[in-house]
Amino acid sequence: THFTAKRMVLSAAGVEHERLVDLANKYFADLPSASTSGSEPKTEKSTYFGGERRVQAESPLTHVALCFDAGSWSADDLLETCTLHMLLGGGGSFSAGGPGKGMYSRLYTNVLNKYHWVDSATAFNS
Repeated sequence: THFTAKRMVLSAAGVEHERLVDLANKYFADLPSASTSGSEPKTEKSTYFGGERRVQAESPLTHVALCFDAGSWSADDLLETCTLHMLLGGGGSFSAGGPGKGMYSRLYTNVLNKYHWVDSATAFNS
């Protein structure tokens, strides 16, 4: 199996830490520390290939994603990527955070304010 202890994260909310540790030990203590299939997954850097994909749907809505290779969380330019993410900002035409939340981000002022048919514009990095 490829399910090994080092490839898992256990998180919880509203549970006492000691209780979570007890449950983790009860249910996950027997997990192998390495793959039992005899092969480890490849850890080579992925290669970004530009492209286009269109999917037709029975919906009046259109979803568009623009994606760019921005490096990983360990990249030398991570700070710059996160800064760009914060500068672009974004949000929806309706915000659960109340009026004014995100109104002055570049995506809000240059996209949501100018094009009434855009419901949401968000920048993110992952």
